[in-house]
Amino acid sequence: MLSIPKVIQYIQSTTNIDILKAYFDKASEGLKDTNKRSNLISQFILLLVVLTFFPGSFHKLKVFEVEFDLKIIRILTPTLLSYFIFEWLMVAKRRRDLIFALQQISYKIFEINPTEEERYFPNFNPNSLNLMPFSLMSEVGSINTTKKSFKLIITRITIFSIPICLIVVIVCSLIESIAIYNLHWYFIWPATIQDFTDEFSLYACLGVSLLFIVWTSFYYWTEFENLSVIKAANKSSQA
Repeated sequence: MLSIPKVIQYIQSTTNIDILKAYFDKASEGLKDTNKRSNLISQFILLLVVLTFFPGSFHKLKVFEVEFDLKIIRILTPTLLSYFIFEWLMVAKRRRDLIFALQQISYKIFEINPTEEERYFPNFNPNSLNLMPFSLMSEVGSINTTKKSFKLIITRITIFSIPICLIVVIVCSLIESIAIYNLHWYFIWPATIQDFTDEFSLYACLGVSLLFIVWTSFYYWTEFENLSVIKAANKSSQA
């Protein structure tokens, strides 16, 4: 279910300023929490990307005073990456909805008059942006430039390059994980319990990786598909 049209409908139908102020405070706290979670997940993704592309520079990995063998980390990297990327996307979706809600509520309760370009996310009126918790993507989206076409090109390149880069990283980590484990593309019945556990664990990790890859692909497909619905909701709110 799309939340942006619901947010527009709710804010426009609510005339009680106290309710909107309470909604604003809760959304602001929620945005702070999601920003922290997004930053933490981003750090883990960056670490896994570095381990994928520069494995020869590391021999041991120490996290929270616990030392890990780099081989097991590299084997698990596709599973960890696919999970963290999917959660990062879900957090990003929640952050977008919270930012949009804060933007629309601030226009109403603080009587801010935005221009047509500033009326909807990702563009902001400077006054509404100053009321929100810091967000790197919001700051990037608010960079002012007289060359609007250049900014649009950069935005589109970013939107389309992110999923491509994510796919490349996951595929590279899968290839590396399979190569490290010396996996053969035919099934051999394990001779020992340990062999059975190793094979089952590897296939389970690959299955989980593929599951999150499918969910991530489905997320991007629905997001692009829903752009027309969001634009229609924006236009109807202006009427």
